[in-house]
Amino acid sequence: MPGLEQTVIREPATASPQEYAQRVGRLAVAYVALFGISLTGIGLLVWEAQLFVTLAQRSNVETLALAFVLVFFAYFAVLSVRGAAGAARIAYFAALARVRTPEEVEQRKAQALGPPTPLSLSAALNVVLEKEGLPYRPFILPVTDGVGSMGVIEVDGAEIKHIGALKSGSNSLLAFFVQQVIVVLRERSIQADLDIIHWRQIDDEGTLQYLALVQFARNLERQSGAATLWPKLVLTEADCAELERRLSVLCPALRNEAFLPDWEYAGEHKLPLIPEPLGLVSLSRTEKRVDPVASMGCAVLAVAFLLILLGIFAFFPPWVPGT
Repeated sequence: MPGLEQTVIREPATASPQEYAQRVGRLAVAYVALFGISLTGIGLLVWEAQLFVTLAQRSNVETLALAFVLVFFAYFAVLSVRGAAGAARIAYFAALARVRTPEEVEQRKAQALGPPTPLSLSAALNVVLEKEGLPYRPFILPVTDGVGSMGVIEVDGAEIKHIGALKSGSNSLLAFFVQQVIVVLRERSIQADLDIIHWRQIDDEGTLQYLALVQFARNLERQSGAATLWPKLVLTEADCAELERRLSVLCPALRNEAFLPDWEYAGEHKLPLIPEPLGLVSLSRTEKRVDPVASMGCAVLAVAFLLILLGIFAFFPPWVPGT
C-alpha cells in the first residue's frame, strides 16, 4: 500500500486514466480558486482599507502588515493567472463537447496547443526496466490516440523520458506510467518494487550522477557476462501492448493538462518539537517532487484562510478605541 506522502503529495490519483482526468480537473479548479480568492482578497483590502488601517493602528499592529497581505494576494494572483486562463479553455472545450463529437473537440484541442516541443522530461527509476528480447537497448511506447500523438515514452535502463510532448510535457505522465507498469506486472503475479527516485527537471545533477552509476553497472554486466548487477524488471510484448493501450486512453486528459502551467518543485516539511524562539529540536521530511495538485491545493487553503480572517474583521469588526 502506498504511503500518505505518495498518495497525496507525490502522485495523487494517477492509478487509472479516469483518476488522472479527475486529477487534471482538480488542478484546474485549484488554479481558478486561487486566482479568484486572491482577487477577492485584494478587493476586500481596498474596499475596507480605512477600517483595516484603523484596526492596525489602534491594536498596536504594524500597518506594514497590511501591505504584506496585499503583496501576498497579488503574488498568488500572478502565480495562478495562467492556470486560470488554461482552466477557462478546458471549460470551453468541455462545453463544446456537448454540441460536437469527442473526436472534433480533441482535434481542436490539439490545434490550440500547437506543434510538439523539442524539449523532453526525464526521471530516474530505482531499477532497470527492459523489454523482453531487447536487453541493454532502449525501447519506446507511443502516447497516441485516433486524434494525434502526445509524444512517446522512451525507456532506457533506469531512465524514462517523455519526448515530443505538447507544451512543456508532463512529469505526472511519467508517474502514471510507473504506476501502470506496477499494475501490469502485478497481473502476471510479479510484485514490482518500482518507483521514481530522481526528477531531472528538479534535480538535474543528482539525476545525471545516478544514471551514470546505473549505466556503469549495466556496461560492466554486459562486458563481463556476470549475473544482474543492478535490479531489473523485464516487460513482455503483451505488457507493452497493454501499457500502450492505457496511455492511449490518457491522451484527452493530457491535452487538458497541457493548457495548465506545470510547477515542479521539491518540498520540505518541518515540525518543531520545541517551538521557536528556542527551536532546539525539529523533525523534517523532504519530498523530491510535490505534485502540482498538492502544492496548489495547499496554496488555496492558505489564501482562503487569510481571506476568511479578513472577512471576519471586515463584516464583524471588533471594538477598539477610535473605531
